[in-house]
Amino acid sequence: MTDFLLLEKVHKMMTDIPKPRFMFRKGTIVKGFFRPYMSFSDYTEAEILKGLDEITPVTVRVSAMLGDGGTADTVRNIKSLSVKFHGKEEACDMICYSLPVFLVDRPELFPELKEAFSGRYDFDGINSRRFWQLVTEHPEAVNGALRLFSYNGVANSYIDIIYYSVNTYVWENQKGEKYLVRYKWKPVPAETPFSLHEERENRDMDHVSAEFLAGFDPDVALEQLERYMVEGRFPSYELQVQMADYKYISHPNYLKRTLCWNESVNPTVAVGVMKLTQLPEEDRQEQDMISFAPGNLMKGIDLCDDESSGFIDHLYKLAAAERGGKL
Repeated sequence: MTDFLLLEKVHKMMTDIPKPRFMFRKGTIVKGFFRPYMSFSDYTEAEILKGLDEITPVTVRVSAMLGDGGTADTVRNIKSLSVKFHGKEEACDMICYSLPVFLVDRPELFPELKEAFSGRYDFDGINSRRFWQLVTEHPEAVNGALRLFSYNGVANSYIDIIYYSVNTYVWENQKGEKYLVRYKWKPVPAETPFSLHEERENRDMDHVSAEFLAGFDPDVALEQLERYMVEGRFPSYELQVQMADYKYISHPNYLKRTLCWNESVNPTVAVGVMKLTQLPEEDRQEQDMISFAPGNLMKGIDLCDDESSGFIDHLYKLAAAERGGKL
């Protein structure tokens, strides 16, 4: 006799398994808050930057671009810090990466990038032949390739690295004045000898050490983050911005995702601090449904209206919709 109730239960188990993310499959969610150092209302109407008393809850996902749950944290990769600000009236996403530039800027090169980052499966690791072919044929990728193959590509931590927005954003104040903006999350080290020692170890990571850790402790970065949270050593990041006059919107170098802004021309300004204080209450399946997109913004903050930014935003939103993710 067939146990139909058991079959229905098994079917439900199968259908409840969420579809994996297109990229950045391995990661975890943490929660905390963001607080600005001062009011930035002269530059933007964004409610999260109104003043010192404006404390905003955040949901943060740290992740790695290539591979899946079984991929080692120290395999050469691009790490990501995605922040969802839960404002009183609106939510706002900010997606940043462990490299200050991306490898390609033109949307038509994305299929070639996918091939460069795909071996047996899509986005499962660097395909050396196709990767260096991409770099050779498209010099715009050289900047990102050099940084990916530096120590930035093999960091053994999600805590002690700097994250950058490669997209350019637009701030607008109540007067209608606009500014071009790029973001940076810089870790604020705890003032203890132990944490400073760890920071030095993360900074000095090389490919030999990375290969050793990949076999010895493949989840070293995620485990460090979770250990810090349990021990009450809550990671903090300072939000910094570079600003430029809106007149440079027509200057291609200010919009290209493959180029950095000159710090001497556009100096960094400290905006506020984010502290991660809580591991998620949601189960792993619910965490996997939380999604982010560069164009999920609020009043006073917009994404530059260029082809590359629009393409990347659409890619994130389409990937979330395909797997039923929550934006």
